[in-house]
Amino acid sequence: MTTHRGRRFAAGIVTVVLAVTGCSSPQPDASSSSSASLPSTTTQPKISASVDQEPQPVPVPSIVVNGAPTATVESQAKVVSDLASPWDIETMLDGSMLISERDTGAIKRIRAGFATKLNGPGAEAMRNMVLADGEGGLLGLAISPTDPSLLYAYVSRSDGNSVVRMSIAGELLSSPVDVITGIPHASKHDGGRMAFGPDGFLYVTTGDAGDAALAQDKDSLAGKILRVIADGGAEDGTAAPGNPFDSLVWSMGHRNVEGLGWAADGRMYATEFGQDAWDELNLIVPGANYGWPAVEGLEGGPAGTHLGETVDGMTFPVAQWPVAEASPSGMAIAADAIYVAALRGEGVWRIPLTQTGIGVPARLTVDLGRIRDISLGLGDTLNVLTNNTDGRGDPRDGDDHIYRLTLS
Repeated sequence: MTTHRGRRFAAGIVTVVLAVTGCSSPQPDASSSSSASLPSTTTQPKISASVDQEPQPVPVPSIVVNGAPTATVESQAKVVSDLASPWDIETMLDGSMLISERDTGAIKRIRAGFATKLNGPGAEAMRNMVLADGEGGLLGLAISPTDPSLLYAYVSRSDGNSVVRMSIAGELLSSPVDVITGIPHASKHDGGRMAFGPDGFLYVTTGDAGDAALAQDKDSLAGKILRVIADGGAEDGTAAPGNPFDSLVWSMGHRNVEGLGWAADGRMYATEFGQDAWDELNLIVPGANYGWPAVEGLEGGPAGTHLGETVDGMTFPVAQWPVAEASPSGMAIAADAIYVAALRGEGVWRIPLTQTGIGVPARLTVDLGRIRDISLGLGDTLNVLTNNTDGRGDPRDGDDHIYRLTLS
């Protein structure tokens, strides 16, 4: 998800939890959502963990919103077809879109219904360096908000996951320059989403690379959200001022984050894949520990723990879905709601923003298969990127596609 998605939006703190109904153990890329219920009060083992710095307080909302509890898809139209394992969708200033293809290493520009591969030394280097195994490959893209000629890409390669920078001019990419290297890589849980925040810094999500203990190791880049300088200069990839651990790390204790976005009052949200129980929507604050692997959703927390609380050094999600209903990947935040792409859940979840927090998550009525990413379009439209050709879906005719959904 991109920086362009985070500028129009408003905030919230959650008040709902969704009941588990017939969950089965997920695939490595799996997670979920369903019907409303109260948090469990079953006695659970007490967890203990510590961080060097207490999480900073959530900003006081300065914008009041009252998103409608539901929305209706009035129409859907294909924008482009025949994409191969697409992963990220980024909107350019001229209205065109950039798409990353996970397995081919290609970056394509979508304009007027056609997909054109970018060329140049950067494009050739990306195709040659990409290590496409399992969930790794060419993943997230991010365009500088101050210089749209600067393109950042998250790529799996033989020396680990990395962030590189290229210049884009028309359909040409310059040779990549390393920005962050040495992010642990595995065939699963590689994170990969990037976005520029309202503060102008680049946020990068990483997964635990299949080694859950790394999420609790502040000296590891795995299982974290990173915050770095990214302005095309010599300091690219260094820790941004104000980072809570005097390192690249902004938050920790994550299993696999693939969605980022900001509400209009500055609140930052992230989607996270669960393992056997709960997928999560987290309200991200600097220095917070989101508990993986000690907790998953509310499961593993002390009895009586509520959504959104910080207890024993662990910050709990503001919303959760049972595994199999979501597998939440990319997200977009509009003025009235958060939209979450669901892979295993095969759909789009809408979480309304309200004056007191967030409302009850509800599915949009679409039948498109696995959804990897979402971006905001003009007016009341969403651009939705399907992901049925990623090896876990059931490809349909012409997959994969970008669809434009018009909402009521």
